[in-house]
Amino acid sequence: MKITKRQLRRIIRESLLCEADTDVHEGDHDPIRIEIPALEKIATEENFDGKKIWFSDSDASKIADALEDGEPDIEHFDYDEERYEKARAAWDKMSELLDDFDESDIDELAQNIRDQIEKTKDSGYGY
Repeated sequence: MKITKRQLRRIIRESLLCEADTDVHEGDHDPIRIEIPALEKIATEENFDGKKIWFSDSDASKIADALEDGEPDIEHFDYDEERYEKARAAWDKMSELLDDFDESDIDELAQNIRDQIEKTKDSGYGY
């Protein structure tokens, strides 16, 4: 079985070093898509390999906001129960995947998402 360098780094990081995977990768720039391996189980769009790991820039930005803001608060939603419940359900799914992450890992993942969104936007205009 062959594995790529990226897969090997991920195996080492997750298995041997017990580090959180805060990597974020460029997917496409038209429309903007990015890859967030730590959250691949909650992605909603399929990538070119048939795996669910691609996020649009707006979805990725919302994820970064949620990571920075933390657990949803009903006051933030002006006491709108329906919107709060949707946000709460999304947060619960995401927090399950990030169970092994400490606060600095979560902050790093949020920043990496924002950085990759900007980098991907810029790469679309490089021709």
